[in-house]
Order: sequence, then structure tokens, then C-alpha cells
Amino acid sequence: MFSNNEKILVTGASGLIGSNLLKCLKDIGYEVIGLDSKDDLRDVSIANKLFNNFKPTIVFHLAAKVGGIHANANYKADFYSDNVLINTNVVNACIKNKVEYIFAMGTGCAYPKRLENEILFEKDFLDGIPEVTNDAYAYAKRGLLVHLKSLEESELIKYTYCLPANIYGPHDNFHPLHSHVVPGLIRRFSDAVDNKLDKILIWGDGTAKRDFLYIDDCVNAIMKLAEAKFCGEVNVSSKKLTSIKDLAETISKETNFQGLIKYDKTKLSGQSQRIMDSSKMSKFGWDPEIDLYEGIKKTVNWFTKNRSLIREK
Repeated sequence: MFSNNEKILVTGASGLIGSNLLKCLKDIGYEVIGLDSKDDLRDVSIANKLFNNFKPTIVFHLAAKVGGIHANANYKADFYSDNVLINTNVVNACIKNKVEYIFAMGTGCAYPKRLENEILFEKDFLDGIPEVTNDAYAYAKRGLLVHLKSLEESELIKYTYCLPANIYGPHDNFHPLHSHVVPGLIRRFSDAVDNKLDKILIWGDGTAKRDFLYIDDCVNAIMKLAEAKFCGEVNVSSKKLTSIKDLAETISKETNFQGLIKYDKTKLSGQSQRIMDSSKMSKFGWDPEIDLYEGIKKTVNWFTKNRSLIREK
């Protein structure tokens, strides 16, 4: 547990991880404020004003411009510049306000492309060129780590840099084109059922494999790391790989889609697989508790009940 006098700020509080983490912190009883998408952290004056007003001692930096493979491949300049500005302004505001500790969210997709068929260890994160479909976003996220490492070496701040699996769950972005794969497929299968479509076309050949982690397990891992004020990079993973084909079939079943699932092999698939070593998290006694089937069921149920309120960007 943090001390009672901590003041906690969460950036990206309207996003998937941010909204769930904010609720967790408030439920525990911490003094916490969340900055959401209305707070334009690309603007240095806005970032400085928000930090100066609240004077946080701990920051969870989760704000980012994010998207799935289509968005990352087609809007590279935006993904790079927006994330560099957000990260730089937030970290510099932390230093100006003498923030003691920052938990920063990285991305597993920034691991080197050359390691896509190997287990990924944190020490190799910066060592090689990332996957081309998301390289702009990846380099912006890597820059955040370089910034934090240099400040920690100067004893200006302590940091945790989290390298997550593919996180999914309630309060995700369910845009049919710009979202990540789980919410994107849930939205598309649900729309297909509503519109009585007899087939769905999915990018790639379905063989790409990813590590999917339900949001509750992710938040539990974040809290363990932050309360220990672990310093350095750390993978947060479900420890299991699931193919896009198996994921699609799971979502198809849970949304009651009765049509055919087709794959467009001419479209981008991204890395063939991405699985991360979890030995650091194991030392904290953390293990994921919700398997993919249960997590998809929970997410589909939430999506169905909150269809009119879901976030689409």
C-alpha cells in the first residue's frame, strides 16, 4: 500500500487500463485524479498547468495515441508525433513537480522484429528494429523508456516501465477499424449478427499468435509493481499464446455469429508471434487468474450491455 499522504495522478484515465486502474485506486481510498482524453497533453502549457494544480507525488502515465494494425500502419506520423509530445510533456512535468515515482506504460509491440519467434526478455527491448507496421508508435514508446532511464540515472525519479501483453476488457475502444484486435473483432462480429451477415473477412491468414491478458489481471499486476515501486522494465504477460484464428472462433461463439469466417491473406498480419518472459512478475507472486474464454465472455457481456455508451475513436 502507498502511504496516506500520497497524491496520485493517472493520465489516460478514460482508456482501457486507465479507467479500470482509476476505479481500483479510488476504491482503495487513495487521493487520486484522472486526466482523460479532453486533457490535451500534447500541449506543454496544459500539461504543466494540470500538474501544477494537483501537485502529484505518484504518476501513472497511461495516456497515448493507440490503435490496431490498420491505424498504426496508415497514420504513422500522427502516432509518432502525438506520443512523443505526450510522453515528453508528462515526464518533464513530473520532474518540475518533483514527482517521486512514475509508472509508465510501454508496449510489447516495440520489441525487435528479429525476436518474433523467440521468448522476449526485457533486456532486449531496445536492441533491434521493431515490426514495420507499427514502427513509428514503437519508436515513440521506446523514447519514453530512454527518457526515464536517463532521469533515473541522474537520481531525479524512480520509474517502472511496463511492457504489457495484448490487454482487453470493459471500457476498451471498440471502433471497428481503429481498435486493437479483441475489441475490434467483438464489434465486427456483433455488428454482423445485428445485420444478419453470413460472413466476416479478417486481415491476415489467422496464424499470427498473441498473448492476451484480461484487464483485471493487468490492473492487479500494475498495483503490485507500483506499491513495491519496482524500478526498471518489466513484462506483464498471460504466459500463453493464442492464434488470431482461435481468438476469432472464440469471439464468434460468444457473440452467436453463425456465418463463415474468411481470411484476407493480402492484408497485414504484423508479427508472427509475440510471447514475453514473465520471470520478473513471478517474483511478485503474480499470476493471471482469468483465462481467455472467461475474459472474452466478460468483455462481450459488457459490450452488449453498454453498446450505447462505448468508446469509439
